[in-house]
Amino acid sequence: MNNSRFSTLLPIVISVSICLGFVLCYAIMGDFFDAQKKTKGIQKLEDVLNLLDDKYVDAIDRDQIFEETIAEMLHKLDPHSNYIPAREMAQMSESIEGNFSGIGVRFFKLRDTINVTHVISNTPSERAGLKDGDQIVQIEKTNAAGVRLSTDSIMLLLKGKSGTAVNVIVNREGSLIPFKIIRGRVPITSVNAAYMVDEKTGYIKIDQFSVPTSYEFRLEAISLLNQGMKSLILDLRNNGGGVLQSATDIADEFLRNGLSIVTTKGRKIGTKEYIASQQGVLENINLAVLINSRSASASEIVAGAIQDNDRGIIVGRRSFGKGLVQEDQKLRDGSSVRITIARYYTPSGRCIQRPYSDKDYEEYYDNHSSTDESLFKLDSSIYVDSLRFFTSGGRPVYGGGGISPDVFVPLDTTNTGMYYSSILWGGAVNQYAYDYVKSNGLFYNNKWGSLNQFKSDFIVDEDMVNAFVNYTATELGILPYSMDEVNRCRQKIEVQIKSEVARQIWQENGFYSVYNSFDKEFKGALEVLK
Repeated sequence: MNNSRFSTLLPIVISVSICLGFVLCYAIMGDFFDAQKKTKGIQKLEDVLNLLDDKYVDAIDRDQIFEETIAEMLHKLDPHSNYIPAREMAQMSESIEGNFSGIGVRFFKLRDTINVTHVISNTPSERAGLKDGDQIVQIEKTNAAGVRLSTDSIMLLLKGKSGTAVNVIVNREGSLIPFKIIRGRVPITSVNAAYMVDEKTGYIKIDQFSVPTSYEFRLEAISLLNQGMKSLILDLRNNGGGVLQSATDIADEFLRNGLSIVTTKGRKIGTKEYIASQQGVLENINLAVLINSRSASASEIVAGAIQDNDRGIIVGRRSFGKGLVQEDQKLRDGSSVRITIARYYTPSGRCIQRPYSDKDYEEYYDNHSSTDESLFKLDSSIYVDSLRFFTSGGRPVYGGGGISPDVFVPLDTTNTGMYYSSILWGGAVNQYAYDYVKSNGLFYNNKWGSLNQFKSDFIVDEDMVNAFVNYTATELGILPYSMDEVNRCRQKIEVQIKSEVARQIWQENGFYSVYNSFDKEFKGALEVLK
């Protein structure tokens, strides 16, 4: 059935199903699909589908209609309740659990070739002998070079049950080398970077909150403490959330015993307050937390706990404003429904959930687009007396619209423009950096003794910027209107190139160590801690 006909048919089915929404929701949560327990509503929906199956001009896909109907019904409840098909659930479970079974490489496709950017430590690939910079040209009997294999297809070939073998051939500096790799557990780290900024200041970047995140965080925190850390910059920018327990465990590391972290309240689950324990290893350090408009959910729980307990300074821009808690319920076919079961409240008692309408979720998600004024100046529209609460120290804070920072840093859009946006979002800098490192043999012969030496000695000069501009034109078809456009964003290009080259050699610690030294939000946090 073609898409246009299905689109015509779908509203008919949805209009029926929405009327049955809450009945169906109840059905999903229980044993409602048992034939003997069907309600009149469910039977009516089935009658409509049977009628369409019998009479409609084209053949219909019942399974697809059911999935689309369930998804639409849940979407009508709130912006965060949704349906997850079985085909997507496995990948989401990997992200939540923080591991999967595979070989353990990070890669990207360049010129239809699989380029290994990093062999993850203590994984099957490292044990087998793969190296950064290798090119995978064959997986089992499948040619993987010069063909348009999708990233998903590559992942399917490399992933598999632990203990099974996969044979690959790699191109290493012109030599073809076969490897037999025994698949095993591969961690998905959520603590992206952790390093000492100076003798007393540490930095930790958390990408998401998965099951092992709090454990990863604690290990990195202890390591930095052993290096002399007295202050910490905790970077939660662009962190969309994840596992509630990991968020509360990390907040616990900073808060004294007995302090409130967050409270959840739901019609069915009741009220539960999360209280700090005696286990915190970071209770006595100075703290600044970085947030922005893409910091959501679990990120906001951590930031809210820190702010409301006057434990640290929040730096950046107003967070997303997601104050709802979801729970996944698995269905019989491996799919899942993610249902909002509670609202959460920060220690001061505020719910930071932004208003939403069941009619326009597009506006809800686009609220923090690049044109949003709250990105460039402190937004006072949420400072409503009825939503005013007070921190433990008596400072006013407000609910109903995310976490407002204590120190506001506007989004820096100076000297950017169309060309800069194109190279940034098109992955041009990352590809150029990889080619630069590989062509200069830096994967196998790093000429800098340390990252600090690289930071002081590696200069992105005019010739390198011009080479990059030619590279984007010839390899990616991205051309500036003029060199004036390049010159306007030249400094930003230089920072991006240097940061990405550092990433290729020293991974995420390399990238953030270089990039943060030029980042205004990071500098703002550093200034707060002095």
